[in-house]
Amino acid sequence: MKIHWYLLQVLFILLPVSAEAEVRTLADFYLHLDQAASVLKTQADLEAQQFHLRANEAQKGWEVFGGISGGYQKSPFAREPFGNFFDPMARIGLRYPLLGSAERQDRAIGDAETQVRIENVRHEWSKKLAALFIEENYAAYWSAEKMLALNHAYTHLRNAGIEKTLHQRHETGLLLMSDYFEFLSTFEQAERMRLEFINNKEQALMRLAHLTSTSVTPFEAIKPGLNEITGNLTYDIKQLDLEILQTQIDNLRKVRETQNWQGIDSDLSVVVFGGPAIPHPSPDSMQWGYGGTVGFNFRMPLEIVSYRKNEQSRLNSQLISFQAEYTRRDQELNLEFRSMLGRYQQLMQQIKFQQTRLDATRESVRERYLRLHALDGDALEKYIQSINTYYRAAIEYVEAEAEQWKLHVRLRQFVSTPSSTGASARSETDLVGMLEPLRKADQFFEKRSAKEMKPIKLANSNDQLIVSRSNSTSISFSVYAWNYDDIVSQSGFWEKSQSMQIKRILLSLSGPQIASIASHPTALNKFLREAKHQGVKVELLLGDPGWILPKERVRLLEIIKRLKSISFDGLHLDIEPDQLDGELVGEDMLEEFIETIRQATRLSPWPVAISIHPRYLAKETSFGLCIPCQLKEIGVKEITVMYYSMNLNSIAVTVKSIMKQYPELMFSLAQSLESELSVENSYAHKPQAFFRDTMQKLYNHLRASNFNGLVIQSLKDWETYIHENPL
Repeated sequence: MKIHWYLLQVLFILLPVSAEAEVRTLADFYLHLDQAASVLKTQADLEAQQFHLRANEAQKGWEVFGGISGGYQKSPFAREPFGNFFDPMARIGLRYPLLGSAERQDRAIGDAETQVRIENVRHEWSKKLAALFIEENYAAYWSAEKMLALNHAYTHLRNAGIEKTLHQRHETGLLLMSDYFEFLSTFEQAERMRLEFINNKEQALMRLAHLTSTSVTPFEAIKPGLNEITGNLTYDIKQLDLEILQTQIDNLRKVRETQNWQGIDSDLSVVVFGGPAIPHPSPDSMQWGYGGTVGFNFRMPLEIVSYRKNEQSRLNSQLISFQAEYTRRDQELNLEFRSMLGRYQQLMQQIKFQQTRLDATRESVRERYLRLHALDGDALEKYIQSINTYYRAAIEYVEAEAEQWKLHVRLRQFVSTPSSTGASARSETDLVGMLEPLRKADQFFEKRSAKEMKPIKLANSNDQLIVSRSNSTSISFSVYAWNYDDIVSQSGFWEKSQSMQIKRILLSLSGPQIASIASHPTALNKFLREAKHQGVKVELLLGDPGWILPKERVRLLEIIKRLKSISFDGLHLDIEPDQLDGELVGEDMLEEFIETIRQATRLSPWPVAISIHPRYLAKETSFGLCIPCQLKEIGVKEITVMYYSMNLNSIAVTVKSIMKQYPELMFSLAQSLESELSVENSYAHKPQAFFRDTMQKLYNHLRASNFNGLVIQSLKDWETYIHENPL
């Protein structure tokens, strides 16, 4: 047995990762830092700007220019037939820019150098941020891995014997049903949290693969030591946009200080040319000549003084703008850093608190375990409670430690990695030690459940679990029917409804259908007569939550007036307050809900029933209002409780309690077959046999003089359900 529990402990530790998972540190991921997409992009941008700089440098200094020309000339000094002749010319020269031209070349090079520095800053920051993002996701993976191990160890207790033990104690009358449900709810919550932990772990794994452009398989993460960050030191805030602004400011200052010849373009040129002599000195042959010049060329606008003054003013204004933006951004970053640093210090204190709380809950588990072997009474329940508390404390401790690590990473986005000023802020999670109380609990309950313990049955007890009830009876159903046209025109409808055991139809009518029936009620009256012949009640179902609003209420009253002459068996209002779109909230919403029902009941020629969420059956969850009391005073005959859940015991406790409090009111229970609801709220995902058996159990348990049966949402969903679930 000792070997078995040792292996189980090892299994709990390794469950979140695969059996062949290797240990991978942060340094292993940093080896692939240069492969991150953001780093590759900034590297390409940097190289592009470097080539642009070299291109600008290649344009500086001496320039070569020249040209070849040709044309016809006529010389008045030449004798015929040589008066008209072809005149070719070739020129080539060198030009060196001076004054403003040279400054413009220097500025182009300076701008290119500035852009290279900016891209270099971006590249260095991309590597820094990529490393920090890798560490942040590594921390997320580490915490998810640890919390999954705790979660697996805790949820395993349910199957190891806790649920069976609790059930037996409830059956023998030693545990209240409410406490039983409370214990089970902690495991349900843990199951839900497990999905969250798995999702967090998978997301962190995918992000690590994306950031390193490699394939990353599950591994075991190791938390590194974190250098301490204290609030009593002055840190030099560094950020990407600050460094870029400073680079731009330095470039503008250099331009303003070094350029003094704006607007004046000039150059020094040396030109060599050659061509035929004009006119030709000899009629027998062409004579060629050549020559050269040295020149100084310039160009400037007439308003040169105004141009230079405005250009200087523009540079000054641009520089002031950059400096102001730098100051503003620097202040914002300092405030942001100090705020984050304050949260970090609070979190460090929170971790100390969580550590103390974890030690306290661990000691509580130990003490309750010892009491369990020496005391009777509720010692077992107290032990289970201490385990639940310990599990929550352990999860919260790991969450706090992970959050502290992530915040430490974010602080390092503002400053260089701070050197250690004291003890390292390292809080290594001892997973084996944290799992020890859960391991002992697992061992205890597995041994306990292995013993053959026969529960004591309570005779004639109304508080037994629904699943233990064996008596059964035939039941009939009511249905919400939102598809009036399909029902009226459907052949064989009454045979189908009889096979489905439908004895009451809550029939909804659309606006056009109401208008048509008000003027031509023949088809509906025929349907109602046939329903009476079949022994089926038909009630008018009206279900627009907007009628709760005072300005819309008159529309409901108008519908009731128009249909007064129709012999419905009742009026059912399905106007749920929760479906309002925010115009009314809280107590005001419920008061207007009651007022709408009051006016409709006063006007209605039929008995009135309503559908309502179970939360509004208690004052604590309905803003202190007693909704059933007011409905009783208004004259409402029936309340349909829309409790969509698979937790039959919770449904039974809630509905039976309210039925006992208001015996003069009729109650019914609505259950759902809507496929769009989740598996916890709808039977659409269950076999027909399961649905029928569960409905029978609910009916058996709730059967009372003021219980009017089960209502199914809805007829159309039920028909689809039968078609898609033949068994």
